[in-house]
Amino acid sequence: MGRREPTPTPFGEAIRRLRLELGWTEDELGEANGLSGGVIHNLEKGWRKEPVRGEAEEIIAPLKLPPAALDVSHEFGRWVRAAAPPPEPVAPEEEDVRRSVVAAGLIGLHVAKGAQPLLLRRARERRFARDRRQAEKRCEILRRLKTPQARRERIEKTEDYQTWAMVERLAHESERAAADKPAKAIEWADLALFTVPFVQGPDSRRRRLEGYASFYKANGLRVGNDLDASDEAFSRAWGLWRAGEQDGFLPLDEGRLFDREASLRRDQRRFQEALDLHQKALDRSPETGRMLLNKAATFEQMGDVEGSIEALQQARPHVEKAGEPRDLWVLLFNLSVASWHAGKLVESENLLSEARELAIRLGNQLDLVRTLWLSARLDFSLGHIAQATAALEQVFEDLVSAHGLPYDAALAGMDLAVLHLEQGNTREVKSLAQRMEIVFASLGIAREALSAILIFCEAARREEATVELARQTAELIGKAQHEETPSVG
Repeated sequence: MGRREPTPTPFGEAIRRLRLELGWTEDELGEANGLSGGVIHNLEKGWRKEPVRGEAEEIIAPLKLPPAALDVSHEFGRWVRAAAPPPEPVAPEEEDVRRSVVAAGLIGLHVAKGAQPLLLRRARERRFARDRRQAEKRCEILRRLKTPQARRERIEKTEDYQTWAMVERLAHESERAAADKPAKAIEWADLALFTVPFVQGPDSRRRRLEGYASFYKANGLRVGNDLDASDEAFSRAWGLWRAGEQDGFLPLDEGRLFDREASLRRDQRRFQEALDLHQKALDRSPETGRMLLNKAATFEQMGDVEGSIEALQQARPHVEKAGEPRDLWVLLFNLSVASWHAGKLVESENLLSEARELAIRLGNQLDLVRTLWLSARLDFSLGHIAQATAALEQVFEDLVSAHGLPYDAALAGMDLAVLHLEQGNTREVKSLAQRMEIVFASLGIAREALSAILIFCEAARREEATVELARQTAELIGKAQHEETPSVG
Protein backbone atom coordinates (compact mmCIF):
# COMPACT_ATOMS: atom_id res chain seq x y z
CA MET A 1 0.00 0.00 0.00
CA GLY A 2 1.47 3.35 -1.05
CA ARG A 3 2.37 6.09 1.26
CA ARG A 4 -0.51 8.54 1.84
CA GLU A 5 0.01 12.04 0.38
CA PRO A 6 0.10 14.61 3.21
CA THR A 7 -1.86 17.88 3.24
CA PRO A 8 0.38 20.94 2.86
CA THR A 9 0.46 23.07 6.00
CA PRO A 10 -0.61 26.77 5.78
CA PHE A 11 2.91 28.12 6.16
CA GLY A 12 4.37 25.46 3.85
CA GLU A 13 1.82 26.26 1.15
CA ALA A 14 2.44 30.02 1.51
CA ILE A 15 6.24 29.56 1.23
CA ARG A 16 5.81 27.45 -1.92
CA ARG A 17 3.64 30.05 -3.64
CA LEU A 18 6.03 32.90 -2.87
CA ARG A 19 9.09 30.86 -3.94
CA LEU A 20 7.61 29.83 -7.26
CA GLU A 21 6.28 33.29 -8.13
CA LEU A 22 9.73 34.80 -7.59
CA GLY A 23 11.39 32.05 -9.64
CA TRP A 24 13.40 30.33 -6.91
CA THR A 25 13.96 26.54 -6.93
CA GLU A 26 13.73 24.43 -3.80
CA ASP A 27 17.49 23.94 -3.87
CA GLU A 28 18.17 27.68 -4.19
CA LEU A 29 15.95 28.58 -1.27
CA GLY A 30 17.39 25.72 0.79
CA GLU A 31 20.97 26.77 0.05
CA ALA A 32 20.17 30.40 0.95
CA ASN A 33 18.93 29.13 4.32
CA GLY A 34 21.81 26.69 4.91
CA LEU A 35 19.47 23.74 4.26
CA SER A 36 19.01 21.17 1.50
CA GLY A 37 16.45 21.43 -1.26
CA GLY A 38 14.87 18.27 0.13
CA VAL A 39 14.13 19.97 3.43
CA ILE A 40 12.32 22.79 1.64
CA HIS A 41 10.41 20.26 -0.49
CA ASN A 42 9.27 18.26 2.54
CA LEU A 43 8.31 21.43 4.41
CA GLU A 44 6.18 22.70 1.52
CA LYS A 45 4.48 19.35 0.90
CA GLY A 46 3.65 18.79 4.56
CA TRP A 47 6.07 15.88 5.15
CA ARG A 48 7.80 17.92 7.83
CA LYS A 49 6.20 19.47 10.91
CA GLU A 50 4.94 22.97 10.16
CA PRO A 51 7.41 25.63 11.24
CA VAL A 52 6.37 28.20 13.81
CA ARG A 53 5.85 31.75 12.60
CA GLY A 54 9.40 32.92 13.37
CA GLU A 55 10.95 29.97 11.50
CA ALA A 56 8.74 30.59 8.46
CA GLU A 57 9.78 34.24 8.38
CA GLU A 58 13.46 33.21 8.43
CA ILE A 59 12.89 30.82 5.53
CA ILE A 60 11.39 33.49 3.24
CA ALA A 61 13.93 36.13 4.32
CA PRO A 62 16.22 35.45 1.28
CA LEU A 63 13.27 36.27 -0.98
CA LYS A 64 13.50 39.88 0.31
CA LEU A 65 9.80 39.95 1.18
CA PRO A 66 8.34 41.35 4.40
CA PRO A 67 7.04 38.84 6.95
CA ALA A 68 3.48 39.95 6.16
CA ALA A 69 3.88 38.28 2.72
CA LEU A 70 3.22 34.94 4.45
CA ASP A 71 -0.18 36.11 5.68
CA VAL A 72 -1.10 37.75 2.39
CA SER A 73 -0.22 34.66 0.37
CA HIS A 74 -2.09 32.34 2.72
CA GLU A 75 -5.23 34.51 3.03
CA PHE A 76 -5.48 35.12 -0.68
CA GLY A 77 -5.12 31.40 -1.28
CA ARG A 78 -8.05 30.73 1.05
CA TRP A 79 -10.09 33.45 -0.66
CA VAL A 80 -9.44 32.03 -4.15
CA ARG A 81 -10.42 28.51 -3.06
CA ALA A 82 -13.61 29.79 -1.41
CA ALA A 83 -14.55 31.83 -4.47
CA ALA A 84 -13.69 29.16 -7.04
CA PRO A 85 -16.41 28.68 -9.68
CA PRO A 86 -18.16 25.32 -10.19
CA PRO A 87 -16.18 22.78 -12.23
CA GLU A 88 -15.98 23.66 -15.89
CA PRO A 89 -16.06 21.22 -18.79
CA VAL A 90 -12.31 21.74 -19.03
CA ALA A 91 -10.87 22.25 -15.56
CA PRO A 92 -7.95 24.71 -15.26
CA GLU A 93 -4.55 23.16 -14.92
CA GLU A 94 -2.96 23.11 -11.49
CA GLU A 95 -0.20 25.46 -12.69
CA ASP A 96 -2.79 28.05 -13.78
CA VAL A 97 -4.49 27.89 -10.40
CA ARG A 98 -1.16 28.17 -8.61
CA ARG A 99 -0.05 31.19 -10.59
CA SER A 100 -3.40 32.96 -10.19
CA VAL A 101 -3.35 32.44 -6.44
CA VAL A 102 0.22 33.65 -6.04
CA ALA A 103 -0.38 36.60 -8.37
CA ALA A 104 -3.45 37.57 -6.35
CA GLY A 105 -1.42 37.36 -3.16
CA LEU A 106 1.32 39.55 -4.53
CA ILE A 107 -1.22 42.04 -5.85
CA GLY A 108 -2.63 42.21 -2.35
CA LEU A 109 0.88 42.73 -0.99
CA HIS A 110 1.48 45.64 -3.35
CA VAL A 111 -1.88 47.15 -2.40
CA ALA A 112 -0.93 46.81 1.26
CA LYS A 113 2.38 48.54 0.63
CA GLY A 114 0.62 51.42 -1.10
CA ALA A 115 -1.98 51.73 1.64
CA GLN A 116 0.47 51.62 4.53
CA PRO A 117 1.69 55.26 4.27
CA LEU A 118 -1.91 56.47 4.16
CA LEU A 119 -2.82 54.37 7.19
CA LEU A 120 0.25 55.57 9.07
CA ARG A 121 -0.60 59.18 8.22
CA ARG A 122 -4.11 58.72 9.51
CA ALA A 123 -2.79 57.14 12.68
CA ARG A 124 -0.52 60.16 13.21
CA GLU A 125 -3.42 62.53 12.55
CA ARG A 126 -5.48 60.74 15.20
CA ARG A 127 -2.57 61.03 17.59
CA PHE A 128 -2.16 64.74 16.85
CA ALA A 129 -5.88 65.32 17.35
CA ARG A 130 -5.71 63.51 20.69
CA ASP A 131 -2.67 65.56 21.76
CA ARG A 132 -4.49 68.78 20.84
CA ARG A 133 -7.62 67.80 22.76
CA GLN A 134 -5.53 67.08 25.84
CA ALA A 135 -3.69 70.39 25.45
CA GLU A 136 -7.00 72.26 25.25
CA LYS A 137 -8.16 70.70 28.52
CA ARG A 138 -4.90 71.61 30.26
CA CYS A 139 -5.00 75.12 28.86
CA GLU A 140 -8.44 75.52 30.43
CA ILE A 141 -6.89 74.61 33.79
CA LEU A 142 -4.11 77.15 33.23
CA ARG A 143 -6.69 79.86 32.50
CA ARG A 144 -8.19 79.33 35.95
CA LEU A 145 -4.84 79.85 37.69
CA LYS A 146 -4.56 83.44 38.92
CA THR A 147 -0.93 84.34 38.16
CA PRO A 148 1.65 83.71 35.42
CA GLN A 149 3.94 82.24 38.06
CA ALA A 150 1.34 79.67 39.07
CA ARG A 151 0.98 78.63 35.42
CA ARG A 152 4.73 78.26 35.04
CA GLU A 153 4.96 76.13 38.14
CA ARG A 154 2.20 73.84 36.86
CA ILE A 155 4.02 73.37 33.55
CA GLU A 156 7.41 72.87 35.22
CA LYS A 157 6.16 70.22 37.64
CA THR A 158 3.69 68.30 35.46
CA GLU A 159 4.96 66.20 32.56
CA ASP A 160 1.56 66.14 30.84
CA TYR A 161 1.91 69.87 30.18
CA GLN A 162 5.34 69.50 28.53
CA THR A 163 4.20 68.63 25.00
CA TRP A 164 4.43 70.11 21.52
CA ALA A 165 0.62 70.49 21.50
CA MET A 166 0.77 72.53 24.70
CA VAL A 167 3.21 74.97 23.11
CA GLU A 168 0.94 75.29 20.07
CA ARG A 169 -2.15 75.77 22.24
CA LEU A 170 -0.52 78.46 24.38
CA ALA A 171 0.61 80.29 21.23
CA HIS A 172 -2.96 80.23 19.91
CA GLU A 173 -4.18 81.44 23.31
CA SER A 174 -1.86 84.41 22.80
CA GLU A 175 -3.56 85.17 19.48
CA ARG A 176 -6.97 84.93 21.12
CA ALA A 177 -5.91 87.30 23.91
CA ALA A 178 -4.55 89.80 21.37
CA ALA A 179 -8.13 90.52 20.31
CA ASP A 180 -8.82 91.92 23.79
CA LYS A 181 -5.65 92.73 25.76
CA PRO A 182 -2.24 93.04 24.03
CA ALA A 183 -0.36 92.62 27.32
CA LYS A 184 -2.11 89.28 27.89
CA ALA A 185 -1.12 88.20 24.38
CA ILE A 186 2.54 88.68 25.26
CA GLU A 187 2.03 86.90 28.60
CA TRP A 188 0.62 83.77 26.93
CA ALA A 189 3.31 83.80 24.23
CA ASP A 190 5.98 83.99 26.94
CA LEU A 191 4.36 80.98 28.61
CA ALA A 192 4.54 79.06 25.34
CA LEU A 193 8.24 79.91 25.07
CA PHE A 194 8.74 78.84 28.70
CA THR A 195 7.25 75.41 27.86
CA VAL A 196 9.51 74.72 24.86
CA PRO A 197 12.65 73.46 26.73
CA PHE A 198 10.59 70.79 28.52
CA VAL A 199 9.37 69.16 25.29
CA GLN A 200 10.95 65.77 24.56
CA GLY A 201 12.60 65.08 21.21
CA PRO A 202 15.53 66.33 19.12
CA ASP A 203 16.85 69.88 19.38
CA SER A 204 15.44 70.64 15.93
CA ARG A 205 11.94 70.00 17.29
CA ARG A 206 12.45 72.48 20.12
CA ARG A 207 13.87 75.07 17.68
CA ARG A 208 10.79 74.63 15.52
CA LEU A 209 8.48 75.09 18.49
CA GLU A 210 10.44 78.06 19.77
CA GLY A 211 10.14 79.68 16.37
CA TYR A 212 6.39 79.02 16.27
CA ALA A 213 5.81 80.53 19.71
CA SER A 214 8.05 83.49 18.87
CA PHE A 215 5.75 84.49 16.00
CA TYR A 216 2.96 84.96 18.52
CA LYS A 217 5.22 86.99 20.81
CA ALA A 218 5.96 89.20 17.80
CA ASN A 219 2.25 89.47 17.08
CA GLY A 220 1.57 90.55 20.66
CA LEU A 221 4.12 93.34 20.28
CA ARG A 222 2.43 94.39 17.04
CA VAL A 223 -1.02 94.56 18.60
CA GLY A 224 0.48 96.67 21.39
CA ASN A 225 1.70 99.15 18.71
CA ASP A 226 5.41 98.38 19.29
CA LEU A 227 6.11 97.87 15.60
CA ASP A 228 9.93 98.03 15.59
CA ALA A 229 10.18 95.45 18.38
CA SER A 230 7.63 93.32 16.54
CA ASP A 231 9.66 93.53 13.33
CA GLU A 232 12.82 92.35 15.13
CA ALA A 233 10.87 89.56 16.85
CA PHE A 234 9.50 88.29 13.53
CA SER A 235 13.03 88.17 12.11
CA ARG A 236 14.24 86.09 15.09
CA ALA A 237 11.19 83.84 14.83
CA TRP A 238 11.88 83.01 11.18
CA GLY A 239 15.49 82.15 12.06
CA LEU A 240 14.37 79.71 14.76
CA TRP A 241 11.65 78.24 12.56
CA ARG A 242 14.08 77.51 9.74
CA ALA A 243 16.69 76.13 12.15
CA GLY A 244 14.17 73.43 13.08
CA GLU A 245 12.98 72.57 9.58
CA GLN A 246 14.72 69.16 9.65
CA ASP A 247 12.07 67.96 12.08
CA GLY A 248 9.22 66.60 10.01
CA PHE A 249 7.15 65.44 12.97
CA LEU A 250 5.31 68.58 14.07
CA PRO A 251 1.97 69.32 12.34
CA LEU A 252 2.26 73.09 12.79
CA ASP A 253 0.49 75.40 10.35
CA GLU A 254 3.14 77.49 8.57
CA GLY A 255 0.41 79.52 6.89
CA ARG A 256 -0.43 81.11 10.25
CA LEU A 257 3.10 82.49 10.46
CA PHE A 258 2.89 84.23 7.10
CA ASP A 259 -0.53 85.53 8.13
CA ARG A 260 0.81 87.06 11.36
CA GLU A 261 3.68 88.78 9.54
CA ALA A 262 1.24 90.09 6.92
CA SER A 263 -0.55 91.94 9.73
CA LEU A 264 2.70 93.65 10.72
CA ARG A 265 3.48 94.72 7.15
CA ARG A 266 -0.05 96.11 6.88
CA ASP A 267 0.42 98.12 10.08
CA GLN A 268 3.70 99.41 8.67
CA ARG A 269 1.83 100.48 5.51
CA ARG A 270 3.93 98.10 3.43
CA PHE A 271 0.86 96.90 1.62
CA GLN A 272 2.34 94.98 -1.31
CA GLU A 273 4.50 92.94 1.06
CA ALA A 274 1.40 92.28 3.14
CA LEU A 275 -0.56 91.07 0.11
CA ASP A 276 2.30 88.77 -0.93
CA LEU A 277 2.37 87.28 2.56
CA HIS A 278 -1.40 86.85 2.55
CA GLN A 279 -1.07 84.76 -0.62
CA LYS A 280 1.63 82.58 0.96
CA ALA A 281 -0.63 82.07 3.96
CA LEU A 282 -3.53 81.03 1.73
CA ASP A 283 -1.28 78.64 -0.20
CA ARG A 284 -0.13 76.86 2.96
CA SER A 285 -2.93 76.98 5.51
CA PRO A 286 -6.15 74.97 5.71
CA GLU A 287 -7.72 77.91 7.58
CA THR A 288 -8.86 79.66 4.41
CA GLY A 289 -11.56 81.73 6.09
CA ARG A 290 -9.23 83.23 8.68
CA MET A 291 -6.57 84.02 6.09
CA LEU A 292 -9.11 85.81 3.87
CA LEU A 293 -10.39 87.84 6.83
CA ASN A 294 -6.91 89.19 7.42
CA LYS A 295 -6.43 89.90 3.72
CA ALA A 296 -9.69 91.87 3.73
CA ALA A 297 -8.37 94.00 6.61
CA THR A 298 -5.33 94.88 4.49
CA PHE A 299 -7.54 95.99 1.60
CA GLU A 300 -9.58 98.07 4.06
CA GLN A 301 -6.49 99.91 5.32
CA MET A 302 -5.38 100.46 1.72
CA GLY A 303 -8.67 102.21 1.11
CA ASP A 304 -9.73 99.51 -1.36
CA VAL A 305 -13.31 99.04 -0.17
CA GLU A 306 -14.30 96.79 -3.08
CA GLY A 307 -11.26 94.57 -2.57
CA SER A 308 -12.11 94.27 1.12
CA ILE A 309 -15.73 93.35 0.43
CA GLU A 310 -14.69 90.77 -2.18
CA ALA A 311 -12.26 89.07 0.22
CA LEU A 312 -14.86 89.08 3.00
CA GLN A 313 -17.48 87.52 0.74
CA GLN A 314 -14.96 84.84 -0.27
CA ALA A 315 -14.26 84.22 3.42
CA ARG A 316 -17.89 83.98 4.49
CA PRO A 317 -18.70 80.33 3.56
CA HIS A 318 -15.39 79.15 5.08
CA VAL A 319 -15.94 81.08 8.31
CA GLU A 320 -19.54 79.96 8.69
CA LYS A 321 -18.57 76.33 8.05
CA ALA A 322 -15.72 76.47 10.60
CA GLY A 323 -18.11 77.87 13.21
CA GLU A 324 -15.48 79.78 15.19
CA PRO A 325 -17.45 82.60 16.94
CA ARG A 326 -14.62 85.13 17.04
CA ASP A 327 -13.89 84.72 13.33
CA LEU A 328 -17.60 85.17 12.63
CA TRP A 329 -17.56 88.42 14.63
CA VAL A 330 -14.57 89.66 12.62
CA LEU A 331 -16.39 88.80 9.39
CA LEU A 332 -19.61 90.60 10.34
CA PHE A 333 -17.83 93.59 11.84
CA ASN A 334 -15.52 94.11 8.88
CA LEU A 335 -18.37 93.69 6.40
CA SER A 336 -20.21 96.37 8.36
CA VAL A 337 -17.16 98.68 8.24
CA ALA A 338 -16.75 98.13 4.49
CA SER A 339 -20.46 98.77 3.88
CA TRP A 340 -20.23 101.98 5.94
CA HIS A 341 -17.26 103.17 3.86
CA ALA A 342 -19.23 102.34 0.70
CA GLY A 343 -22.17 104.44 1.92
CA LYS A 344 -24.45 101.40 2.36
CA LEU A 345 -25.67 102.54 5.77
CA VAL A 346 -28.71 100.27 6.20
CA GLU A 347 -26.69 97.18 5.21
CA SER A 348 -23.90 98.28 7.56
CA GLU A 349 -26.38 98.75 10.42
CA ASN A 350 -27.90 95.29 9.93
CA LEU A 351 -24.49 93.61 9.90
CA LEU A 352 -23.39 95.56 12.96
CA SER A 353 -26.49 94.43 14.85
CA GLU A 354 -25.45 90.80 14.30
CA ALA A 355 -21.85 91.58 15.23
CA ARG A 356 -22.96 93.35 18.43
CA GLU A 357 -24.95 90.34 19.64
CA LEU A 358 -21.98 88.08 19.00
CA ALA A 359 -19.54 90.47 20.74
CA ILE A 360 -21.75 90.52 23.83
CA ARG A 361 -21.84 86.72 23.87
CA LEU A 362 -18.08 86.45 23.46
CA GLY A 363 -17.36 89.09 26.08
CA ASN A 364 -14.11 90.42 24.54
CA GLN A 365 -13.98 93.97 25.87
CA LEU A 366 -11.93 95.43 23.03
CA ASP A 367 -14.33 93.91 20.48
CA LEU A 368 -17.20 95.56 22.35
CA VAL A 369 -15.42 98.92 22.27
CA ARG A 370 -14.76 98.67 18.53
CA THR A 371 -18.38 97.66 17.95
CA LEU A 372 -19.54 100.72 19.90
CA TRP A 373 -17.13 102.94 17.96
CA LEU A 374 -18.55 101.82 14.61
CA SER A 375 -22.06 102.20 16.00
CA ALA A 376 -21.24 105.84 16.86
CA ARG A 377 -19.98 106.49 13.34
CA LEU A 378 -23.14 104.98 11.90
CA ASP A 379 -25.34 107.04 14.22
CA PHE A 380 -23.45 110.17 13.18
CA SER A 381 -23.91 109.32 9.48
CA LEU A 382 -27.63 108.69 10.07
CA GLY A 383 -28.07 111.96 12.01
CA HIS A 384 -28.46 110.39 15.46
CA ILE A 385 -26.19 112.97 17.08
CA ALA A 386 -26.99 112.40 20.75
CA GLN A 387 -26.38 108.63 20.53
CA ALA A 388 -23.17 109.16 18.54
CA THR A 389 -21.84 111.70 21.06
CA ALA A 390 -22.49 109.49 24.08
CA ALA A 391 -20.95 106.46 22.37
CA LEU A 392 -17.78 108.30 21.28
CA GLU A 393 -17.30 109.69 24.80
CA GLN A 394 -17.38 106.16 26.17
CA VAL A 395 -15.09 104.79 23.45
CA PHE A 396 -12.53 107.54 24.10
CA GLU A 397 -12.47 106.87 27.84
CA ASP A 398 -12.31 103.08 27.42
CA LEU A 399 -9.43 103.20 24.93
CA VAL A 400 -7.41 105.47 27.24
CA SER A 401 -8.11 103.94 30.64
CA ALA A 402 -9.07 100.31 30.11
CA HIS A 403 -7.01 99.33 27.07
CA GLY A 404 -4.08 101.72 26.94
CA LEU A 405 -4.24 102.23 23.17
CA PRO A 406 -3.26 105.91 22.76
CA TYR A 407 -3.42 106.08 18.97
CA ASP A 408 -6.87 104.53 18.78
CA ALA A 409 -7.98 106.82 21.61
CA ALA A 410 -6.64 109.85 19.76
CA LEU A 411 -8.51 108.85 16.60
CA ALA A 412 -11.72 108.38 18.59
CA GLY A 413 -11.11 111.81 20.11
CA MET A 414 -10.81 113.32 16.63
CA ASP A 415 -14.10 111.65 15.61
CA LEU A 416 -15.72 113.26 18.63
CA ALA A 417 -14.16 116.62 17.79
CA VAL A 418 -15.48 116.47 14.21
CA LEU A 419 -18.95 115.66 15.53
CA HIS A 420 -18.93 118.67 17.91
CA LEU A 421 -17.47 121.02 15.30
CA GLU A 422 -20.08 120.08 12.70
CA GLN A 423 -22.72 120.95 15.30
CA GLY A 424 -20.98 124.23 16.10
CA ASN A 425 -20.26 123.15 19.68
CA THR A 426 -16.89 124.90 20.11
CA ARG A 427 -17.15 124.86 23.90
CA GLU A 428 -17.35 121.05 23.96
CA VAL A 429 -14.37 120.90 21.58
CA LYS A 430 -12.39 123.15 23.93
CA SER A 431 -13.23 120.90 26.89
CA LEU A 432 -12.30 117.78 24.91
CA ALA A 433 -8.99 119.37 23.86
CA GLN A 434 -8.07 120.06 27.48
CA ARG A 435 -8.63 116.39 28.36
CA MET A 436 -6.68 115.20 25.32
CA GLU A 437 -3.75 117.48 26.08
CA ILE A 438 -3.43 116.07 29.59
CA VAL A 439 -3.91 112.44 28.53
CA PHE A 440 -1.61 112.28 25.53
CA ALA A 441 1.23 114.29 27.07
CA SER A 442 1.57 111.46 29.61
CA LEU A 443 1.35 108.53 27.18
CA GLY A 444 4.10 107.06 25.01
CA ILE A 445 3.06 108.53 21.70
CA ALA A 446 5.23 109.57 18.76
CA ARG A 447 6.40 113.19 18.66
CA GLU A 448 4.74 113.97 15.34
CA ALA A 449 1.38 112.64 16.52
CA LEU A 450 1.65 114.43 19.86
CA SER A 451 2.64 117.65 18.09
CA ALA A 452 -0.40 117.41 15.81
CA ILE A 453 -2.69 116.80 18.80
CA LEU A 454 -1.24 119.76 20.70
CA ILE A 455 -1.66 122.05 17.66
CA PHE A 456 -5.30 121.02 17.47
CA CYS A 457 -5.74 121.53 21.22
CA GLU A 458 -4.25 125.04 20.99
CA ALA A 459 -6.61 125.92 18.13
CA ALA A 460 -9.53 124.59 20.16
CA ARG A 461 -8.49 126.65 23.17
CA ARG A 462 -8.69 129.75 20.98
CA GLU A 463 -11.97 128.38 19.57
CA GLU A 464 -10.36 128.34 16.11
CA ALA A 465 -10.45 124.57 15.53
CA THR A 466 -12.17 123.43 12.32
CA VAL A 467 -13.50 120.17 10.91
CA GLU A 468 -10.74 120.25 8.31
CA LEU A 469 -8.05 120.66 11.01
CA ALA A 470 -9.54 117.77 13.02
CA ARG A 471 -9.47 115.49 9.98
CA GLN A 472 -5.91 116.52 9.10
CA THR A 473 -4.89 115.77 12.68
CA ALA A 474 -6.55 112.33 12.49
CA GLU A 475 -4.65 111.60 9.28
CA LEU A 476 -1.33 112.51 10.94
CA ILE A 477 -2.16 110.35 13.95
CA GLY A 478 -2.96 107.40 11.69
CA LYS A 479 0.28 107.86 9.78
CA ALA A 480 2.32 108.08 12.99
CA GLN A 481 0.59 105.00 14.36
CA HIS A 482 1.93 102.92 11.48
CA GLU A 483 5.31 104.54 10.90
CA GLU A 484 6.60 105.32 14.38
CA THR A 485 7.48 103.07 17.29
CA PRO A 486 5.38 103.85 20.33
CA SER A 487 5.92 102.12 23.64
CA VAL A 488 3.31 99.61 24.78
CA GLY A 489 0.58 101.45 26.66
